[in-house]
Amino acid sequence: MIHVNRRSYPYMEEVNEGIVREFRRLLPVTGKALDVGCGRGQLGAAIRDLGWEVWGVENSPEACATAKDRLSGLVEADLNDVAAVRRGLGEQTFDGVIFSDVLEHVYDPRTVLENYLTLLEPGGRVFVSVPNFVVWTNRLKLLFGRVDYTDTGVMDRTHVRLFTFRGARELVAASGCEVVRTASTPHVIRTFLPLLKRCIGGKGTESVNPRALIDSKGYRTYQKYVYPMEQWFASLFRGLLAFRIIVVGQKPVEV
Repeated sequence: MIHVNRRSYPYMEEVNEGIVREFRRLLPVTGKALDVGCGRGQLGAAIRDLGWEVWGVENSPEACATAKDRLSGLVEADLNDVAAVRRGLGEQTFDGVIFSDVLEHVYDPRTVLENYLTLLEPGGRVFVSVPNFVVWTNRLKLLFGRVDYTDTGVMDRTHVRLFTFRGARELVAASGCEVVRTASTPHVIRTFLPLLKRCIGGKGTESVNPRALIDSKGYRTYQKYVYPMEQWFASLFRGLLAFRIIVVGQKPVEV
């Protein structure tokens, strides 16, 4: 459960399918990955199922209580406290570093990215996912002079940075990585997600199962039959129809 301004909002244990898809593209190659801001570890568990060893960094005790059973290792620390993170990891380095919906919450995303790249092996990859600020719903609202912050999503009230495809690519390149791939996840049917959450949550949402929507038969049917078509269609106009921007960068191999 996420608490915002003394109100509860149903948390959904959604896996970032765009990041998982990029790891799937690397198969049969696997390795060790660090999920920075791993939350409850649901993304890490999905990547672990692909054969990777996944560690996490997370500051929320509530999230850590669940994540520790899903990941190979967990450092409970503020992701900005790089010294504490390094102490928790010891001498470990990683083949992949993940920032899934994290960098929009920090004031200096480039510095955060550069700090964690020191834990990445030469030739390793960084996986960055950030919300697309210029998605069609935001453009429509801005056209009518509206800027509405919400509890989650693209206009999450806790976001302090805004990204476009160009800005996300420039961020990864500025950190010293080569941008090897840019992808996205769609924002078409997802437009109705807040309504679905409220239908499931209703009142007294403190007791709502965070996987209620994800584990529903309707969601599984959507993922299997509808999502692939939605993803294809959105990729044709991804500046407008993308919810998440996915950028994969590769750390230069030392000569």
